[in-house]
Amino acid sequence: MSVTLIAMAAAAATHNVQIDHGGKPVQVTYSARTEYVTKTVGAKTPNRMSTQRCQWTAKVMVDRSLNQGPALARTVSSDKRYSGSEHGACIGGSRAAERHMAQHQAEIRDHVIAVAERDRGPLLAELDAVRNLASN
Repeated sequence: MSVTLIAMAAAAATHNVQIDHGGKPVQVTYSARTEYVTKTVGAKTPNRMSTQRCQWTAKVMVDRSLNQGPALARTVSSDKRYSGSEHGACIGGSRAAERHMAQHQAEIRDHVIAVAERDRGPLLAELDAVRNLASN
């Protein structure tokens, strides 16, 4: 059985950027969002020691939002993954994954900043496209 959980634990990793577009400031917020996938593997029999393990994978995605509204809001990146396992069945989410992700908050924040820097060109192109569409 596989369970997917979406948690905002990495949401503490946000980065705000202000760029100029057409002489107007545009506020952009990049936020990390973590999606956990857990799977219990192994067997639990009544007369033997349990061999169950909870395998988890956490995928860090970076969402972009603008202060002008939801028009250009989207997920920019999802290339950061962490994984691990712990003894026992997966119950009520993956506490091991959440603990592991808490240890990597600085690394996740650096990832969000790097994604924001890479997204500057595509964001300006999208803003130009919207501006050109609105002027027609």
